[in-house]
Amino acid sequence: MHVILIACLISLVGSVFADNFQEPLRSPPTSHPRPHRIAVIGAGPGGSATSYYLDKFARSSSLDRRLEVTVFDSNTYIGGRTTTVNALDDPRYPTELGASIFVKINHILYNATRDFGLIPSAKIYQAAPDSKYELGIWDGSSFVFTSATDDDNSSWSGWWDIAKLLWKYGLSPIRTQRATRKAVGSFLEFYNEPLFPFPSIQEAVLSTGLDAYTSVTGKDVLHSAGVGDLFSREIIQASTRVNYASNLGGIHGLETLVCMAIEGAVAVEGGNWQIFEGMVTSSATRLLLNTTVTDVVKDTEHGTFTIQTTNPDINEFLGTEDDAAYDTVVLAAPYQFANITFTPPLANPPSKIPYVSLYVTLFTSPHCLSPSFFGLTEQADVPPSVLTTLHEGLDQDLTSRRGVDAVGPAGFWSISTLRVLRPDTDGTFFGPTSNNSQSTDSQPQYLYKIFSPAPLTGSFLSNLLDFPHTSVEKDDPLSTLSKKDVTWLHEKLWHSYPYESPRSTFENFTLLTTSGDEQERDEGLFYLSGMESFISTMETSALAGMNVAKLIVDQLQSQS
Repeated sequence: MHVILIACLISLVGSVFADNFQEPLRSPPTSHPRPHRIAVIGAGPGGSATSYYLDKFARSSSLDRRLEVTVFDSNTYIGGRTTTVNALDDPRYPTELGASIFVKINHILYNATRDFGLIPSAKIYQAAPDSKYELGIWDGSSFVFTSATDDDNSSWSGWWDIAKLLWKYGLSPIRTQRATRKAVGSFLEFYNEPLFPFPSIQEAVLSTGLDAYTSVTGKDVLHSAGVGDLFSREIIQASTRVNYASNLGGIHGLETLVCMAIEGAVAVEGGNWQIFEGMVTSSATRLLLNTTVTDVVKDTEHGTFTIQTTNPDINEFLGTEDDAAYDTVVLAAPYQFANITFTPPLANPPSKIPYVSLYVTLFTSPHCLSPSFFGLTEQADVPPSVLTTLHEGLDQDLTSRRGVDAVGPAGFWSISTLRVLRPDTDGTFFGPTSNNSQSTDSQPQYLYKIFSPAPLTGSFLSNLLDFPHTSVEKDDPLSTLSKKDVTWLHEKLWHSYPYESPRSTFENFTLLTTSGDEQERDEGLFYLSGMESFISTMETSALAGMNVAKLIVDQLQSQS
């Protein structure tokens, strides 16, 4: 997410049964009439926001029925793809494994951070000592852009970067900012009346004119805005690659501009998952973690639903409740990964769409990034964080490809130096690092994060950090590296987000079920993840949850 710095420059230019079951989070009071029971499947940003805003909207409404919300999730934690791991297996160093930042225009996340008393931090990454640069953009053979460090809090280095942008790219930075503000202005209508709440993403997109951005590629939108090809390829494409693992010919225009709308970027100290934990724990009646939902069965006579899971104890518990049926079910996870059977079957299930296979590699090492890897001679010339793009000769051929075929000579999407760790002085040590062949306490450890389309190899990392390594296995996994060179390692494969290809149609919030020979839209069955093909961020997933919560409460009000 190091396009923060680039975007700031552009802005300046322009101006538990065991662990899986938990006792009720909120004790439901005894009252009549019968409560409206809602099952939310998924405790990521979308499901968490659904629970939170159901409670919030219900309290501010004239409903005479209380809501009981049960949140299910197959993970052992709240947050979905927003989660942290501890570098060096030490709680002093929580590190984002998934979604890393949110920005000023993300009203839901910003407000929740404030309301839950969480501490936002603008420090997303850290420059290595003695480096002349904070960030570089590399095309596989040379750095096409570098941003200077600003250790003395002087504005001169920032203005120097601006001067470089204007000298090299002309008015393209200003035109990009204008196009971004225009698109974002239309998107912000989604939060307010008369558009909010919107029955379908399709209607909202058409009413705001955003289909003009989603139906074409980022390359096309930028060309229409008068943004030069050089700036598009070297700067903006570096942003779409680090954020969505896509080049400009393979991502729609709206998501392209979203990548540049990151003014005021922050992260929550200790992990962004705390936002969603706060949402669920302050609103849900019951939370069932480590619980995989397998079946949603509708009682067509009464219009209610029963839930089956892989856990027989939970199934027995749910079946012994006074009223085991749910009036509303919200699926807050991608349908194609949920593996849930609906009875009666869905008439038009959400279509399967390709998701990015993103390999995230977190590791610590006493070694800095090697100058020789990037064709440099001086350590000070190596930016501690590197975004990548394609050089001009390959851009046209690879721009619309995906994964390994799209990444080009660099072989990775980005490298970030997140922190410089000093375990001997960073407060109390919680360890362990006893698995290491030598103690890490006596030297700094650089904490790195690499996004790539395929698993990294030991040979790659030894070249990147310039330490000796002899491959002893055919696939040369990182686990073969010496503990003195890579002191801690964590690898993760995410289905991180859909390929944001140009499109003009989006999934509905309500799902169609089959009743005999007829299809009907089930007003008790909602789906959130269609939002991801429109814009895939923590905020927009939360927006989908907030929107569906308002639709449900408004529906109940109209019925009462």
